[in-house]
Amino acid sequence: MAKRQFLAAAQSRLTMDWPAVNLSSDEQLTRNLRALRGRSRWLADNNGYYMRYIGMCTMNIVGPSGVRLESKVLKANGVDADTTANMQIELAWREWSKKGVCTRRSKFTRVDLERIIIGSVVRDGEVLIRKWFGYGSHGYQLELIDPMRLPVDLNKTIDNRTEIINGIEYVDGEVSAYYIGKRGLKCDYDATQAERVPARFIEHLFFPLWPEQKRGFPWLASGMQRLHMMDRYENAEVIAARVAAENGGGFFKTSAAVEGDGFTGDAEDDGEAEIEYMESEAGSFGKLPEGWEFQQFDPKHPTNAFEALHSKLLRGIAAAGNVPYFSFANDLGDVNYSSARVGILEVRDNWQEKQNWLVSWLHEIIYPEWLRMAITTGVLNLSPSDIWRYQRVSWAPRAWNWVDPEKEAKGNLQKVKMGSASLSDIAAEQGKEFEEVVEQLARDKAMLEAAGISLVDVFGESSTGADVPQPSTGRAQDLLRRIEELERRLAGMNINGQRYAKSLS
Repeated sequence: MAKRQFLAAAQSRLTMDWPAVNLSSDEQLTRNLRALRGRSRWLADNNGYYMRYIGMCTMNIVGPSGVRLESKVLKANGVDADTTANMQIELAWREWSKKGVCTRRSKFTRVDLERIIIGSVVRDGEVLIRKWFGYGSHGYQLELIDPMRLPVDLNKTIDNRTEIINGIEYVDGEVSAYYIGKRGLKCDYDATQAERVPARFIEHLFFPLWPEQKRGFPWLASGMQRLHMMDRYENAEVIAARVAAENGGGFFKTSAAVEGDGFTGDAEDDGEAEIEYMESEAGSFGKLPEGWEFQQFDPKHPTNAFEALHSKLLRGIAAAGNVPYFSFANDLGDVNYSSARVGILEVRDNWQEKQNWLVSWLHEIIYPEWLRMAITTGVLNLSPSDIWRYQRVSWAPRAWNWVDPEKEAKGNLQKVKMGSASLSDIAAEQGKEFEEVVEQLARDKAMLEAAGISLVDVFGESSTGADVPQPSTGRAQDLLRRIEELERRLAGMNINGQRYAKSLS
């Protein structure tokens, strides 16, 4: 009678090389994180495909402009937008985001900060950020810390409530402090020189995958061995192809020369010509001495199997990184519109997941702290008693262009006509706020009218917008009222509208 069991758990000679060891996440990272991180850094330094993966992550998660803040503060009535507060907050945030203002002990911009964070998390699995209160013009700065300075082998029990696991101190299971190694060339693993930093000053960013996970590991960990093997295979093939291209060979005595007069003593052999090498030129052939011949060494490289195997290996590595093969390998040979659209739309969900993680683990943490310190230092002329109102913001990570803009635009128009999507939905897909688009259109129209240019001159035909469903009368009036209010405030603050519009773009 056959036993009921999982075949994957069966023990046989065919599964002897399949490990079945159960380790906690703490134990697994304690044993493997140092080697895993070291090999990941080696690949980042020496392998172009690994750098391509890191670049894809930073480019698609952070993008060229980083994550944008959009202030949504309402007045005390909870209905009308507080335009003055919104403008102050957004301008102050842009000022804090400039080079050297937001960072301590480095001269990075906020976008640099975001890009380095993603690069470090992808390569090392994690990154540490130390928060400095009372420093800088805004009273708040961030310092990036290499995760190598957090000793993974620092593990001990202090008392019944307190223990240190992988360099992190826990009290009743809650993080209470981090042990950060000294700065310098030899700060790697010297836990005896570590500084205890309370947890309220540290943000530890990693993408969690396991319950009770305390440290992060490289994102491409499951594909690193395959990538290393492919790198060695590729290197061996290139060397073999180079040897084949050089058309090397050896010199051998012919049988006639060997069977000639036989051995006549060392004296005759000393006078016999020996060939060590032969110089050659393109289009010319040398003449060998009598009794010698040249036999070419032909290793038959490159082989026809190289490209197919190389492609298969890259597909497996791309799958480990959850990215499309054609983008990871820069291989667009078999890509058409349909396949590209499916692949791109699927991977965009992956990028959006990582963007949401970045916002939740970084921006939503640091913004309230920056806001409090900016009000305290007087950078923001806002009332501390209303600080809860000023925390109403949204974050806009980078968006992507359509694969085929014309087809996508027509499809979006049909969705709006059918009522299955709104104009706000379409704007959100492009990473924009609908109100921002309307306000920008109003400014553009005003500029054209001031210059004596009509929309007919721009588009070559009358553009009434009759084919596009118009927003409801109430919503349209509300938008117009907000635009007029914004214009009045800009005029009252003596701000040039055109210059301000450029500063927002």
